[in-house]
Amino acid sequence: MLERILKKYQKYVMLIDPRIERYVKAEKELKLTLALIPASLTLLVLSFIGLLKADLTLITSLSALLAVLSSHKVLETLTSVSFINKRLDDELPFAVLTATAASKTGLEFVEFLRFVSTSRIFKSFRSLGERFVKLAELLGITEAIMILSRISSSKTKYFLIEYTVALSSGTALSQLRDNATDFLKTISSQITRSIYFRVNAGITACVGLTVGPLIAVSMTFLVGEELVSIIVPTLVLVGFLLTSLFPDYPVGLQVVVDDNVLNVFRASYVAGTAVLIFPLQYMVNGDLTSFIKTLQHASVASLVLGLLPVTLYLKAVLDTSIDKILSRASNHVRVFRSFHLYNDDELRKTLRKCVKSWLMIYLSEALAFLKRLGDCDPEVFELFTNFVYEVRRTLKQYVSSLIIMSLVVVLAPFLIASTISLGYELTSLTNIILVSYVSVLTLSYSVSKIILGKNISTAYPGIAVLILTISLPIK
Repeated sequence: MLERILKKYQKYVMLIDPRIERYVKAEKELKLTLALIPASLTLLVLSFIGLLKADLTLITSLSALLAVLSSHKVLETLTSVSFINKRLDDELPFAVLTATAASKTGLEFVEFLRFVSTSRIFKSFRSLGERFVKLAELLGITEAIMILSRISSSKTKYFLIEYTVALSSGTALSQLRDNATDFLKTISSQITRSIYFRVNAGITACVGLTVGPLIAVSMTFLVGEELVSIIVPTLVLVGFLLTSLFPDYPVGLQVVVDDNVLNVFRASYVAGTAVLIFPLQYMVNGDLTSFIKTLQHASVASLVLGLLPVTLYLKAVLDTSIDKILSRASNHVRVFRSFHLYNDDELRKTLRKCVKSWLMIYLSEALAFLKRLGDCDPEVFELFTNFVYEVRRTLKQYVSSLIIMSLVVVLAPFLIASTISLGYELTSLTNIILVSYVSVLTLSYSVSKIILGKNISTAYPGIAVLILTISLPIK
């Protein structure tokens, strides 16, 4: 059994890092982790059997910390593999459609794997491309793709297996075009399902984070003030999990930010968050009036700090220039049946922007790949054009979800403030305002992650807290 686990882990390491020395170290790495995890629990066992006299909470925390530290490398590998495999399945339709756009022999996907090894946006397929280039030199094309299928999973795995069989039987061209047609039919519904999932998650979070905590606070006159000390950490934990674990959009709706600008966005995010937390010192001192006044000013500052990132992000997602660029490319290939002489100034200008849509960069790389291949059949390229238009069609659902989520952020603080005005006589006003404040922060940060897909802006938390402070019964 240990041998099977080791082989599985080595396969995961191959997907993440192609270096031979990393593959060789994988066995020692896994065995060391399997040995250290039981050892890290020794303190806990000794405490249970009475040989070690110490605080149980401290011992449990220490044992958990040692277990995490000892398994850090393995956990990091498994997390990276999970991310890469999920992203591979997201990128697969775009990879297949790019290869199919100029398909004549069926070998275009092989050429795409070579091309994608230097890609900026195919982050997971780039790792496959890097391995393919090295393996193909040693083992040949068919064997190299078969090895790639063994280290990948889910849809990508089955596609690579089918493609390998098709290469051997001489049906690669029809297999490639059939898969492209299937992806064309399903891509819109896949992205739409993801958008609807985000809407449902946002509404559920709104209900849970507005009504639930306030009902719990209203019960403190029965249970005791200690209940607040449980509610607040729970809300903070829920907010942390939602903002950390909630996934980004499918690649077709993602936004790419230049590294330097992304660092600026992250700095403004941290600063906006710190500004919103700062007024808590007045609540600790029992000065609610100063707390609310300071929080009002802080929310305006946080809103201002978050405006630029959210504006540039939404502008990139909703950019309509991609439709014009795609139309010009389609007209060019109809006339010249090739992309050899194709250049688009608007595309080049858009790519120089610091914040741009993933789809725009994808279109740029797809056209570069087609230019590299040479001749292009207009009828085959139309399949690619229709695919991009299908992805763009989902923007209607995106805008609808954006409006719904924005309304959630705006209306939830009003609901919480009205509940405070009705129920603050049942319990301490300080407690109910504290829980309301944390609830609004948790909700707004969670909805911000749901809307934008990334933690880059404090605009939504800023406006939510501002509405709460204006609506509170205390001035």
